[in-house]
Amino acid sequence: MKTLPRALFLMPPAERAPTGRREARFAASGHACPVVNNESTVDELQAIVAAGTPVIGLAGCRKGADIQRLATLLSVAEAQAGRADGETRILALTDGILPAPAAPEGFAGKSARLAALVWDRLALENALATAAPRAQDGTWTVAFAAARSAVLLAAAAAGIPAYDCACDLDGNSFQRGCEISRNEGFYGRIATDAAQAAVIEATYPRG
Repeated sequence: MKTLPRALFLMPPAERAPTGRREARFAASGHACPVVNNESTVDELQAIVAAGTPVIGLAGCRKGADIQRLATLLSVAEAQAGRADGETRILALTDGILPAPAAPEGFAGKSARLAALVWDRLALENALATAAPRAQDGTWTVAFAAARSAVLLAAAAAGIPAYDCACDLDGNSFQRGCEISRNEGFYGRIATDAAQAAVIEATYPRG
């Protein structure tokens, strides 16, 4: 089974490929991840699976049952596309509003397809419309820090890695943010362009 990249490009349904030559190169190397949701159909999944996509992101994921539903649909889509059952892995995109890590509703043992959890900070911002994500000193506010920690704990309980959210910093600030994220236990993070992806790929692996 191919090792997960440290940097991820998330592609909503309307964006089936990253733009630009460097982004396209990262997509070809497995960094690009199409994103679906709980309303996605077998036909939509088949189109993605037929393209040979190794991983697919599930937005709005909060419990193990969400993964099991998508896993069932993927089995059908893979059969229709002539691909091996279980070939497509799942990245669970979550706002961090999750069951307790060891709860029956959690992610542990729900599907062999589940490859990682991804913290979706923007989804949490939508859920907590009046809450500011960061304090004046740049640290996460209480709700966002708790949700971020919940993703790490849930991933650890399920025996899978966790990805941090996208970061809007640049230069040395982005590099430092990646180092802090790595030291806190994240495997990688979402990239918004190829330059960020290069920094992420160089920073997250431990020496």
